[in-house]
Amino acid sequence: MKQLLILGLSLFLTLGVMAQQGTLEYKMTMSRGQENGMVSTSKMMFSGSKIRVETNMAIAGTKIKQAMLMLPEKPNVMTMLDENAKTYREVSTGQKTMDKVTLKVVGKEKIQNFNCTHVIVTVQNRPMDMWTTKDISGYENMLAYWKSSISGGNDQMYTELKKAGAEGFVVKMQIPGSMTMELVKYDAKPVSTSVFAIPAGYKKGASVDPEKMKNMTPAERRKAMEEMMKQYGGKQ
Repeated sequence: MKQLLILGLSLFLTLGVMAQQGTLEYKMTMSRGQENGMVSTSKMMFSGSKIRVETNMAIAGTKIKQAMLMLPEKPNVMTMLDENAKTYREVSTGQKTMDKVTLKVVGKEKIQNFNCTHVIVTVQNRPMDMWTTKDISGYENMLAYWKSSISGGNDQMYTELKKAGAEGFVVKMQIPGSMTMELVKYDAKPVSTSVFAIPAGYKKGASVDPEKMKNMTPAERRKAMEEMMKQYGGKQ
């Protein structure tokens, strides 16, 4: 579930979350195996190119609350906050290669009073349905940050959407047989600058590079994941 949540959040951030400022709330519902019916929620706060994401989910019966920051002054880095331990950890997001992306426009549809373009995006031979809208202005303001930071310079997904005239704010995403992630609330009220800062007194923990984890042995990778679960997990 966690991997799909990260994928879903990444797609929303990279392709849709381009509003000037405000708060977005999403719901993700699983639709596979033992996770069928499980729901996680996310709140995304934005001001200019600054982003804070707060996520609540349950993994193996353990409730997990996460908070992360993505800031223009720290390109290629997500800062994970541990509110319980009062620590933060930096995770590298850059220098990634995206597999070939293909896109098919299905048509125009209305979702939650938004005029949307429905597309089918295929990555690694796995299709997903996405609904994007241009009804919320300012979605391009964070594109420069996305290109230089989150994507590691690979903007193929956005390029394909733009070529099809389907770029914009992502209202809904669905991976058949796996999950559905959709916007449930959008609030354009200004967001306090304090939410984008590492709280005073937080100590820096060990940094994480996902690319290096790929070269770990299964035992090393399992140990690393257990350490991360200890840091960010726990009953709420």
